[in-house]
Amino acid sequence: MAPGILVNGDSGSHEGGHFPSFSKHDSKRKLNPHEDLNFDRKLKPKSYHIEGTRPDSKVLFLDVNILDSTGADPYHGDVFIQSERITHVGSLPDVADLQKDPQVRVIQGRGCTLMSGLGDAHTHFTRNNGALDKLGDVGVEEHTLMTARSAQCYLDSGYTMCFGAASAKDRLDCVIRDYINAGDIPGPRYLANGKEMAVRNGELAAGITVFADGPLEMREVIRHHVDIGVDQIKLSMSGEEITESRSAQDSYYSDAETAACVDEAHRHGVRLCSHARARDSVKMCVKHSVDVIYQASYIDDEGMDMLKKAKSKHVVAPGINWLWATVYEAAPFGYSFEKAEQVGYMEELQIAIRALKEMHKRGITVLPGGDYGFAWTPHGTYARDLEHFVKLLDFTPMKSIIAATAGVAKLFMQENELGKIAPGFYADCILVNGDPLKDISVLQEHDKLDVMMINARLHKASFREFSKAATRQSLDDRKVTPLTMRSGAPLENLYQVIDLENEVVPAGDTIPLDTVKLLTPISGRDILCVGKNYSAHAKEFNTSGYDSSDRIEQPSHPVIFTKRATSIIGFGDPILPHPDFTQTLDYEGEIGVIIGKSGFAIDGKNAMDHIWGYTIINDVTARERQRDHKQFYLGRSADTFCPMSPIAVPAAQLPTDLTVETRVNGQQRQFGTTDDLIFSVARLVRELSAGSTIQPGDLIATGTPAGVGFGQKAPSFLKPGDTVEISVTGLGTLRNTVAEPSIPNKTFQTVQNAMSSIPFHNLDITCGGFGLTRINSKLINIATLGSGSDPIVYIHGVGGTMEFYRPLIQAAGLLSPSSSYRHILYDLEGHGQNPTSACSEVTISSLVADLHGIVHHPNFALQKAASGITLVAHSLGSLIAVNFALAHPTLIKKLILLGPAPSPLPAPAAKAMHARAAAVRSKGMLGSGVADAVSQAATSPTTQTSRPLAMSLVRASLLSQDPEGYAKCCTALAGTAGTRLEIERLTTRVKTLVVAGADDKVSSPEWAREIGERMGKGSKVQMLEGVGHWHCFEDLDGAGKAVREFL
Repeated sequence: MAPGILVNGDSGSHEGGHFPSFSKHDSKRKLNPHEDLNFDRKLKPKSYHIEGTRPDSKVLFLDVNILDSTGADPYHGDVFIQSERITHVGSLPDVADLQKDPQVRVIQGRGCTLMSGLGDAHTHFTRNNGALDKLGDVGVEEHTLMTARSAQCYLDSGYTMCFGAASAKDRLDCVIRDYINAGDIPGPRYLANGKEMAVRNGELAAGITVFADGPLEMREVIRHHVDIGVDQIKLSMSGEEITESRSAQDSYYSDAETAACVDEAHRHGVRLCSHARARDSVKMCVKHSVDVIYQASYIDDEGMDMLKKAKSKHVVAPGINWLWATVYEAAPFGYSFEKAEQVGYMEELQIAIRALKEMHKRGITVLPGGDYGFAWTPHGTYARDLEHFVKLLDFTPMKSIIAATAGVAKLFMQENELGKIAPGFYADCILVNGDPLKDISVLQEHDKLDVMMINARLHKASFREFSKAATRQSLDDRKVTPLTMRSGAPLENLYQVIDLENEVVPAGDTIPLDTVKLLTPISGRDILCVGKNYSAHAKEFNTSGYDSSDRIEQPSHPVIFTKRATSIIGFGDPILPHPDFTQTLDYEGEIGVIIGKSGFAIDGKNAMDHIWGYTIINDVTARERQRDHKQFYLGRSADTFCPMSPIAVPAAQLPTDLTVETRVNGQQRQFGTTDDLIFSVARLVRELSAGSTIQPGDLIATGTPAGVGFGQKAPSFLKPGDTVEISVTGLGTLRNTVAEPSIPNKTFQTVQNAMSSIPFHNLDITCGGFGLTRINSKLINIATLGSGSDPIVYIHGVGGTMEFYRPLIQAAGLLSPSSSYRHILYDLEGHGQNPTSACSEVTISSLVADLHGIVHHPNFALQKAASGITLVAHSLGSLIAVNFALAHPTLIKKLILLGPAPSPLPAPAAKAMHARAAAVRSKGMLGSGVADAVSQAATSPTTQTSRPLAMSLVRASLLSQDPEGYAKCCTALAGTAGTRLEIERLTTRVKTLVVAGADDKVSSPEWAREIGERMGKGSKVQMLEGVGHWHCFEDLDGAGKAVREFL
């Protein structure tokens, strides 16, 4: 609750006398206020039909928590839908047959909440999340697309009913409504409005208003609206403080005008709604029967009494989120809290809250609809209204939901077929992954709206809702089956299976078990362990002399400790005896519980819902360490002290009572069941989550039965060569042998050799580096074309790849069978296919070193070319090429520089490159706008207007770049500021061609000519007309001709 909001108390006063002191309310009313509504049936809107649902469609929701919007408590059951309507709710006698019917789409509810789709009583499809006074300037084409997107956004947000509150253009609401009903665009059921009607000098925004003064002209406007097919008509009767010229407390309609509007509209069977913040506007609405009253902020005692008496004819839709957001959330958009308070929004919010609470108490129908579509009340946030109703207006979550479902259905005058989960009603429903009665805000989380359906057509659903439980795998046939995600993407670990809720599929042939290494299902996390959780074991431990934790046999609370993740080993891996660490090596066979759903402060009755499945654990222990240190951690966390089964099985595939048995060298030592646990699995989940969040993939070792080594008649600790086997119902057997002391510690080796925590960028694109060549310490994508003896090496620029040059080579005719050339193309670090380490510093010097490595790599041995090397370079690549030539002048025969980067780079340009690097690191190539900005700035006007393919190639090249790789080359280029290349030193040995674009704003024609002059008589400058900076894309023939003639 924000500060300064009066939300409690039935009556009172406010300094300045602005709060009305409402008289006592009548507590005798129906459960839901909208049940008192009784609109004249002559005003019933047309019952529109949404096309597209197959008559033979059948959908079955299984295992759902049904919130039916009648006011009854939710209940568990199934829901069956045929064609467009719900036919059965609750217990279905033939549900098993329906599940087998191939014509029935079965949706697995998994206990989630199934409820009616939501409704909004104050909808503006035509708003564009911008300023109201600019809305009328939007072109009709763009506005139509925006409006269609808004309609879809409502449906995406779980809304299936919307009551139009005004359209920014005459017929736009009606057009979108009709296209939704035709099934051509997605959207909710919609009752359309026209432009709002205001008197002259009484409008909120001229561009979206139709004007009328006096009863006669207003009747004409009403008839016009009826002619274009609206379902209701909006009157703009009062002002709005944000205009700063139309006070919200001013009323602009007369009694005669209001009466004329109501008479004309009702005569044509159309209802009216009104923008009515002002006291007098509200009274006129009630006096003359304006059906839907928006805002009603400044209603007074008399108005409240009038509204109560006429409550069967009126709905109030206050748009409370507009007031709230304008006061508390508009500052980032330039409308400060101080400004909102100054013009009166804070006062209006306080007055409105108190008035609306009073309306609710008096049984007046108040429906949600928050006037969305402004910058600080954006589309997609509509369900905030339901939370405001609860937190500000004293609605219960149930009443808020009923108002937004059955209440809006009553506003539609279709209360017998919309707004409820009941037989005969339209199948407009949402499946919510949560309980909105416990947390009403869950309806604002779109990712928690698992299924959305309108008119029995699925608007949103995932594979999860249509799946059956994953099948159990077995190792009995000594084979394993690879699994993938349904998308075909490979699975890497059990964490992904849990996230996918077992939605995995077999992929490929089975693999012999002896050809694979079995890994553990869980790794990388410490294990949550429970000590002394079987009564007999607690007793044997208490009397063993090794228990320093407690003096009583049976603990009153779970004994919790952890084992280090580094102690985990797999099936068959050796257990290290650690002779210098322990002489009392012991085993503990345990059932491991795998968490499948995160949770905090989980109550016992829901705890098992958080279990994914089970595996087997051997909680190996150094007993004297446990005794001497008076705790469990050190003695149980040594390397290899947590053998774990490779098999993990979902809980649904196992019986509720599991047995665990441990054998050492074939002799049974332990036997117990989960029924023997002192603290059940549910209790353990409750205790572990009481103060900290558990997360999917967490593993709980539940404790061990009696029969450990020290519990034998003659204590028998493990020694090298002993084999421990632990078997659990449905999970197979975990087997490990104690190794000889001389065996090396592979855990240490694994940790020492583990991949650095410093990330590599752009490595996934080659699946870890496949196809790349290691040059020094880097992986580089290198391609060779042609087999001649005369090498040409190609170096691209920032935002490019080696692919920039393939068309050039072809266009220059350098790949003919008789060609003497061998072409070597490669990507710069972090560009194209090349990865880059986050800590790798890319500079011109490092890029020159990469080129040096390629030249001297034995696969290429370019330094041995008798004729010398030709370097072809673009933009930044030119700096690399020239620097390499200056360092190794005897190796280079020719230079071809396409749009060479300026040297030195001007300071402003260097600053811009640093800013560009920061932008792409923050928002990527697309989100930062860099790809679009560069493609526009670095191409010629001719290209932009006449070469669409070239523009697409430039943009695609930029968008394909890894942001970190692109940023590094930007900073490498920026680092050349202040450094002037001494290209004159190459004049006696190297012939140079400079290819320039006449419209190049990056590498200007003047700079190209300067290079030509400084390189002397052996150089040539070729100017390409109508070309910017991307020569090979913008004028391939011209660039190819220049290169061919030079070579």
